[in-house]
Amino acid sequence: MKPILLCFLFLVAGSGSAIAERYESSNLFAHKAWKVSLTYDTADNKFWCNAETYNRSGQTLSITAYDSGFAAVFFFDNRWRLQERKISFIVDIDYSRWTVDGKAHQSGISAGLNNGKTAGKFVGELAAGSAVALYNSNLARLATFSLSGSKAALLKLGECWNNIQKRDPFGASTDPF
Repeated sequence: MKPILLCFLFLVAGSGSAIAERYESSNLFAHKAWKVSLTYDTADNKFWCNAETYNRSGQTLSITAYDSGFAAVFFFDNRWRLQERKISFIVDIDYSRWTVDGKAHQSGISAGLNNGKTAGKFVGELAAGSAVALYNSNLARLATFSLSGSKAALLKLGECWNNIQKRDPFGASTDPF
């Protein structure tokens, strides 16, 4: 092997382990099609919790809640090559249609869940529903997901989020447990 190629392989392997060392994740819960995890970013001293499910195509639906109080919904597909930009997309939960303004970036799209009442209704429908479908603004269906187990997972996500938002009144650190 040529020295330049060896050096490149070493750098790639090293960067992967550096990324893995930066994030510490714990699986908190798994039920039916869903799992909930807690992640800590050791470099930024930040926590987040996420509840996610996958479909047969390898696509991911994730609800992520951060220690800052912000929450977002994400859809990922490793086959997507998206330009970073603002987009509108449609989420159908059973027979309820949501038109969502969000962002596209690489292999995912996202939207903030920052309006308390609207976000609560959206998450409530996810918890009570049986299926969710993602459409682009031209109504082309891009993904479908089972919501089997979503209620239990979203309840666990809420517990996790409450824990990571608690600040220690005697120090500056966040203590999720």
